[in-house]
Amino acid sequence: MGAPAVLAEDVYREELARIGAEDGRVVCVEALPGGARHPFETAHPDRFFPLGSVGTAMVNMVEGLVTAGFRVFVCGLGTGLGAERLPRLALAHLRSGASVVVPDSQIDPVELLRTPRVQIAAPSGVHEIRAVVRGAARSGRPHHIRIGAGTPADVGWARGGGGDVPTVVWDVAHGSGRQPRARVCLVSVGEEGTRLALAVRERDAGPAHAHLVYLDDSHLAAAAGELARRHDRFVVLGGYRGPEGVRKRLSRLMPGCEVLEVTPGGDPAADADRVLSTVERLRR
Repeated sequence: MGAPAVLAEDVYREELARIGAEDGRVVCVEALPGGARHPFETAHPDRFFPLGSVGTAMVNMVEGLVTAGFRVFVCGLGTGLGAERLPRLALAHLRSGASVVVPDSQIDPVELLRTPRVQIAAPSGVHEIRAVVRGAARSGRPHHIRIGAGTPADVGWARGGGGDVPTVVWDVAHGSGRQPRARVCLVSVGEEGTRLALAVRERDAGPAHAHLVYLDDSHLAAAAGELARRHDRFVVLGGYRGPEGVRKRLSRLMPGCEVLEVTPGGDPAADADRVLSTVERLRR
């Protein structure tokens, strides 16, 4: 039997416990009920707070911790909450200055983008999760960190180790970023979009593959400049959708480029077929 699969949520928990050993300001607020003992609780019980109830009182407590100078991470808000409560509570914690880690996001990206100082991240893979969590702890700025389900998928630089996450992660395994400007480039966001991009490139190595981790306005504007210098046709995979989704915002930031989108639908083979069909259309 092989080793058990590493889950993205476990990577976050273990990394936060490591950071807590290095920085006494780091605090973990956890909403997940019961289950296995949290590694942060085991290592730093005086700085671990199980939510119990996820109401206004907990938001006030988190705000107090932030005001006192602690670097607060709130995780597990998606558990047992309805579609209406999760966005409201997550935004309240972000506005209080805490970082929020969620397995998925039902928050309107418009609201996230309007929240002062918040950095928006959708890391994919073990090294990116660790790097983003470390960056949030180091900066003290509130981060909205969306982690995917299942086994993390590492890309490009992350296969080699640590360091800060680049503005654009080029999938160097197939020589991405070196094709002529007119060639098509896949732009992956999050675990689901990244898995799809990697699957497509296994079948057709022709498209370049650029991977984005930070999605707030300043990071996306910098990424758009780098993308447009190398390519002019893009297919966005994963990420937020709608008027302030990744595709729409990249389209506005790169007016001379064609930017399409394929939304993963849960069937990996069918999704890859749709992406390849879109790539062929852009090549013509």
